[in-house]
Amino acid sequence: MEGNLFTIFATLVNFVILLLFLKHFLFDKVNKIIDDRNSEVADTVHYAENRALEAEKLKESYEKQIASLENKGREFVREAKLKADAQAKDILQEAENKTAMLLKQTEDEIERLKKKSLQEMKQEIGALAIFAAEKILEKELDHQEHQAVIGKIIDEAGNSKWQN
Repeated sequence: MEGNLFTIFATLVNFVILLLFLKHFLFDKVNKIIDDRNSEVADTVHYAENRALEAEKLKESYEKQIASLENKGREFVREAKLKADAQAKDILQEAENKTAMLLKQTEDEIERLKKKSLQEMKQEIGALAIFAAEKILEKELDHQEHQAVIGKIIDEAGNSKWQN
């Protein structure tokens, strides 16, 4: 058993020496590599999270800008429509005014032509009446008598039947 004990003791000593040797040359370096790698992974995750937050902020900013531009576009269209409606209303009002003015001018012209025609008809009727009266009386009137008779006939005709 002594041989066995010595073997066990020697194996344990060898194992401890091996552990110390591995610890000194291998475990510290492996642990440092693992720690460095863990740190890199943590930094990369942190960097990715920061970039994701920045991207989200940019997205929100762009969405706000798009919404603002859409609102400005709608406002621009609304204002343009209001201006177009106002211009259309002005154009229609101007056309109505011109139409009313032309209608008034036409009515005035018709009234003027009516009066002129009525006056001409009165003179023609008066001249025809004088002519007929001369034929009936078989006498010739001088110019003053002629004008007096025409005026009298025109006045009588104008006051009675030709006032319509």
